[in-house]
Amino acid sequence: MTTQVLPHSFAQRLRAFYSLTKPRVVSLIVFTAVIGMFLATPGMVPAVTLLAATVGIFFVAGAAAAVNCLVEQKIDAVMKRTQSSR
Repeated sequence: MTTQVLPHSFAQRLRAFYSLTKPRVVSLIVFTAVIGMFLATPGMVPAVTLLAATVGIFFVAGAAAAVNCLVEQKIDAVMKRTQSSR
């Protein structure tokens, strides 16, 4: 079995994509949505529905985080709390 080394630029892009989508925050959003699905259903949530909704919520929340970074770019540059994270 051989191991492929990722090109430097691809690894950087992957790391940037990862941080742009805020996976730690998104996982909390997904967790609360899943809990809400269980509380809203008078039995067990169907597995296909649970999986599809979880994946969909993860993608939508990640996209919202990316759009938020783009929209608030100028604000984050001047805020004391966020200007050092650039």
